[in-house]
Amino acid sequence: MARPYSSTNDQAPTLRNLKVLVALLVVSNILVGVLGGYLLRAVDKRYSDLLDRSVPALNDLRELMTDTVAAMHSTNPRNFSGPDANTPAALLGIQVSLRTAEKFRKELFETGNLKEEPKEQAALRQTGDDFSAAVTEVMEAYAAGKRADAVRIREEKLLPCFDRHMAAIGRAADAVESVSLGVSKDFTDRTNRLTRIVVGVASWPVIMLFALLVLTAGFVIAMMIAFRGKDLADTP
Repeated sequence: MARPYSSTNDQAPTLRNLKVLVALLVVSNILVGVLGGYLLRAVDKRYSDLLDRSVPALNDLRELMTDTVAAMHSTNPRNFSGPDANTPAALLGIQVSLRTAEKFRKELFETGNLKEEPKEQAALRQTGDDFSAAVTEVMEAYAAGKRADAVRIREEKLLPCFDRHMAAIGRAADAVESVSLGVSKDFTDRTNRLTRIVVGVASWPVIMLFALLVLTAGFVIAMMIAFRGKDLADTP
């Protein structure tokens, strides 16, 4: 009886299948690399855009708050009373402080950093104009020598305008932070979804290997059962 042997032709399909599997692994790794690089660049760009808008806006609002407080302090009655009072210098201080606050407020609107918060921007503009008008009215009363009227206007009109303007600045800052947090959460959710896709694409060779092992184990078990049944059938 001739001994069975494996020929080169019998091994050809196996080698061909291995080459196909290796080629698929190389292609899948390339796809994973490309997809991963795209994901990283997309996330980096989105976060960069978020920081480029939110951080300058918050810094500008903080600077506007500082300039507004300085303008309010420049109208303090103590600057116009006492033996060391210098009315011309105090009036110049009000003008400079108010001009600085108005200039920065105008530049803040021109940057467009608050374009995502139109309601807060409108309130900031209105309360800022009211504050400037009240400061100007107090300054004119001081310039006319009407110190008592200036103090009254400051307490009855300027102080409420100042409080409303500061509240508007705070609400604008809260709105910027709220939008930033919402965008950040959206980016995180999107990143998680894309990550799952990348992991799924990268794990297909493991899944295929597991499937092949299961099929091989099933084939071996089936052959064992078949040979066992044949032996039992051949037993006299």
